[in-house]
Amino acid sequence: MQDLLSRFKTLPGDQKLAFMKEAMIDMMEIFSSNPQKMMAEMMPASMNVMKSKGMDPEKMQSMMKNMMG
Repeated sequence: MQDLLSRFKTLPGDQKLAFMKEAMIDMMEIFSSNPQKMMAEMMPASMNVMKSKGMDPEKMQSMMKNMMG
């Protein structure tokens, strides 16, 4: 896993975005097969990342809602 992450970090921004778009399809398949597990494992990790980067989770949620219309 660390090797894959290291290789991802070396990509330029546009290639990182392209990779994330492709990976998102597989991630959604995994998440949809067991939504409770996804919530239990991913939400705490997401919240920790947001807090460590100084992001307000409520503000992020509001931004996402605004983007989705």
